[in-house]
Parts: sequence; structure tokens; C-alpha cells
Amino acid sequence: MQLDFEQKCLRAVDEAFLQAQEKYFSKSPMKEMFQYHYSSGGKRLRPLLACLAAETYAKVKGKKVEEVFQNCVSFALAVELIHNATLIHDDIQDGDTVRRGFPTLWKKYSLAQAINCGDAWFFSPLLLVHEIPVDSETKLMLLKVLQEKTLAVIEGQSLEFEMKDRFSAGKEISVSQYLQMVEGKTSALFSMPLLGGATIAGATDLEKRALEQSALHLGHAFQIQDDLLDLWGEKGRGQRGSDIAEGKLSYPLVLLLSHLPKNSSQRERVMKIVQKSREETSQEEIDFVIDLMEKEKIKDRAIKDFHQHVKDAQTSSLWTDVLEYLATWLTKKVSSFTGQQ
Repeated sequence: MQLDFEQKCLRAVDEAFLQAQEKYFSKSPMKEMFQYHYSSGGKRLRPLLACLAAETYAKVKGKKVEEVFQNCVSFALAVELIHNATLIHDDIQDGDTVRRGFPTLWKKYSLAQAINCGDAWFFSPLLLVHEIPVDSETKLMLLKVLQEKTLAVIEGQSLEFEMKDRFSAGKEISVSQYLQMVEGKTSALFSMPLLGGATIAGATDLEKRALEQSALHLGHAFQIQDDLLDLWGEKGRGQRGSDIAEGKLSYPLVLLLSHLPKNSSQRERVMKIVQKSREETSQEEIDFVIDLMEKEKIKDRAIKDFHQHVKDAQTSSLWTDVLEYLATWLTKKVSSFTGQQ
């Protein structure tokens, strides 16, 4: 994807955000809070995927590319708002006080107001879809995509907490169980923009099913890179290994625990560290877990699995420019903080 298209898309989405703010929240105390969270940054990857999917399939279908792009902007913003709603609620549930180097919304404004903001950003996207100048059938399809995928994300989040409770009770968590959770929590937020953009451009059901299958694998790849980033990169959360501190299951941790022999002293120590509260977990203990992952080649295994998921996504017979962009972005991201191609 050319840089000028990326800039064009982000400018259009940011402008749509300001317009939506004025239209829906001009007299609301939440307006300032929305601006604070939205302005803190973020990759804006999902609205880019929506716009790129729309452009890709507009070309395939012989549609007017600029018209399809303009029609997709509101949907792209809708996806970004839903994504940020999940982040706001995630920060509350996880007790995170820093996001992207700034105090989280609940920390700055209050727990109650952050819940209100997250709730509002789950519902305002539905209004944005109603404003898209497409036929009623297409609007219904877009609303269904948003609603089904949002529910999948929430279900994935619920499954993550249920897994954490089972883990705390001493039960085993397998890699396949972890990836099942990822299919809801992460993959759904990739298929949402891809399917929406493709729908606006008139993609067929077969093309959309292929997109969804590739999005499943790319979602797995994204979650693995995100978990690696927490341990070996800079996630803007104020602490290396934040996931370990808050007792959060991650792909490298699940791999490590499945690799270490049961009842071994190392495994028992890792379990005790992860099961501690955030306040009781020291940086020395976090470093021990990370160092053990490196010693046991868990980092290398996770990187290998990441590349396998990207490869599996690329086996689609309907592989497109939008999927290639996402696969390339993920691969560059991982190599940037792991030093491995």
C-alpha cells in the first residue's frame, strides 16, 4: 500500500471522527474524554484495512474506486471506535494505568466515566453505518458484520478471563485453547474491517469467506506478535512484561508451561509468579520468567509459529493486496523488535 493512500485514509477517518463528535457528543462531557483517548495514538490498522479492502475489491469489480472509498470511511471509523471501546474496557478489566505512554482513560477521568465512554463507542458505530450512502441490503450486511464480530470479541474476552480463572485454580491451558480465545478476541477485529470494506465494494460470498479464513490466521499471528511485543519490545504500558505482572495468559507463557515438566521446580516458580497480584510481582520475577523463555527457546518457537500462521493465511486461492499488506506489516513488526526475519 502506497504511503499516500495510507495518509489519505487516516486523514479521512480522523475528519469523520471530528464530525461524529460534533454530531453525537457536542454537548456531552464525554466529548473531551473521547478526544483524549483517540488522540493518544494507535496504529489505526483496522480502518486502514477497511479502506484497503474496499479499494482492492472496487478494482476487482470494476467499481468507481474513489466513490467506494468515500462510502467506506464511515465504516472504517465505526470499526476503529469499536476497537477502542474494547481497549477502554480492557484497561479497566486488567487494571492497566498506562496505554501508549499516557494514563488510561479510567485512570485520568474515573472508572465510571470510562465505562460510559466504552459503552458509547460500542453503539455510535451503528449510527455511522446508517449514514453510509449504500442500499438497505448492504447496510443490513454491514450492521450484521459489526454486531456479530463485536459479540465474538466480547465472547473472546470472557473466555480469556475464564481461562485465567482455570489457570489460577491449577488447571492446564493448552495452546489450542488459547488460540480458540484469540479467534474471538483478536481475529474478529481483523475480519470485521476486511469483510465490511469488501461488502461495500460488492465482493461475493465466496470472496468474503476466503477473507475471513485468512483473517483467522492473521489474527493468530497478530496476537502472537502482540504477546512477543509485551515481553521483548516496547508496548507503551510502562513496564516490560506487563502481561506477566497482571497474571495474563499469553502465547509464550502457554508454550513455556506446556514445555516445562510437571512438578518441576522451574514450572512451580513460574506458576507462583504469574498467580501473584500485580502489586506483589517484582521486576526481578518478571525477568526470571522472560529469561527462562529465552533459555528454553520459547521465543524462537513463538516466532516460528507466527510465521506459520502468516504462511497459512497466504494459502488462500483468493489472496489479495489487502491481505498481503497485513501480512507484510505483521512480519516487519515482529522483525523490528525480535531481530528475526
